[in-house]
Amino acid sequence: MSKKILLTFAGNTDPTRGEHDGPIIHICRYYKPDKIYLILTKEMEERNEKPYNIYERAIKENLKDYNPKIIAIKTGIKDAHHFDIYFNSIYETFETIKKDEKDAEIYLNMTSGTSQMTTNLLMYYIDSLDLNLIPIQVETYKKQSNQSEENNKTVDKNYDVEAEAICNLDNEEKTRTYRIVEPDLKKYSRILTKNQIEKLLEQYKYEAISELLKRNIFDKNLELSTLVNFAIERTNLKGLESNKKLNSLNNKEYNRLYYFTKDKNTTRIPDWYKIVDFFSLANIKQKTEDISTYTLMLEPIIVKIYLSILKDLMGKNLDELFKRDSNGYKIELKRLENGLEEMIKEDLNRDSLKDNVYISAQVLVSTIKYYLKNNINLANYMNVEYFNNLAETLAKMKTVRNTLAHELKSISREDFNKESKTTVEQINSKILDFFNKFYTPLGYKKEMVEIYDNINKEIVKLLK
Repeated sequence: MSKKILLTFAGNTDPTRGEHDGPIIHICRYYKPDKIYLILTKEMEERNEKPYNIYERAIKENLKDYNPKIIAIKTGIKDAHHFDIYFNSIYETFETIKKDEKDAEIYLNMTSGTSQMTTNLLMYYIDSLDLNLIPIQVETYKKQSNQSEENNKTVDKNYDVEAEAICNLDNEEKTRTYRIVEPDLKKYSRILTKNQIEKLLEQYKYEAISELLKRNIFDKNLELSTLVNFAIERTNLKGLESNKKLNSLNNKEYNRLYYFTKDKNTTRIPDWYKIVDFFSLANIKQKTEDISTYTLMLEPIIVKIYLSILKDLMGKNLDELFKRDSNGYKIELKRLENGLEEMIKEDLNRDSLKDNVYISAQVLVSTIKYYLKNNINLANYMNVEYFNNLAETLAKMKTVRNTLAHELKSISREDFNKESKTTVEQINSKILDFFNKFYTPLGYKKEMVEIYDNINKEIVKLLK
């Protein structure tokens, strides 16, 4: 069993009031904590010092067979009405508990002490991640107010521990009424954390959300954490492996979120889908105004799109068309048809081509145009004018990419639009239109690009 610890301030409702337990004794009676951290202001220190020891003596006098370890925390605090004066004492006490009793159940007495004291405990509770904290409220007998005349008798160091214990009706089982309440104080934490998570979702910051969910404060916390971890694996391009997260939830509502397919027997992912998946990741970068990363991600996407046109749409064998090594495709002049070599030289404005150099987007554009112009069947499938328009738009980001590659600078959306003489929105529109026109017959759906926004929608549902 977990060790039980009580962390409590000593207040004027302790040790007893109106012939009944005060909060400390009542919590001890109900939960029997193994150890008590008793936080004392200067006034309470005087009541608890020898020979008075009213708090420690009262616990043992009222609960005869109970002998906890009591650690008195002497704060020396005189101005008990100040909110910020308790921070160090509470923080240091919790740090001690973290070090010595990390796996314990820690009961927080939310009744004893001033409102300033209990508010400090509440704030720590709301913000705590790594301790098993359980807030406890003790109602006054028959729900009397602590402001009643009977309950307002002064407790001082002359408090008669033995006499009060004899008069304490809670020591008699037949007259005892437990007044323990475990309030759902996580309501406060849920509101604050929900707002934080929704802001982080707008930035697609799933790692930060994962840290917040370690507080385990939501009713569907496990499902939330699983969805967030799925999103993290998607952003880290873990592929089919990420689907295991959704499999564990067994929720049909998440079918549209799976990486490529829900079919567990699928092991090979088509190249066109990898392009769509990588673009969806680049797209959330531009949505969060990280235009520099978006631009750097766009270049390999464009090259992959052109390779896909040749392979997936035109049916070309890339390994016959180009020389391949572990880093990609290279030009091998002896493989190029004469007409194709001439078109590439013309488009690149060169008198000759170098052999054994890696292909560029420009080379691929020339290659695609060559086959479109020389094969009527392909031309009917993809209009030459359409492709030229696509290629010209995508080529405009090259100047921005070169700036980023050679200068230590970050760029804004306005910088991108100015340097490229187009816009992020226009480039995205061209790419999405291409996906829709040519990848739909292969299985493309627009929700593949909208994956992160769809994940976010499901997370927001669970937060409610």
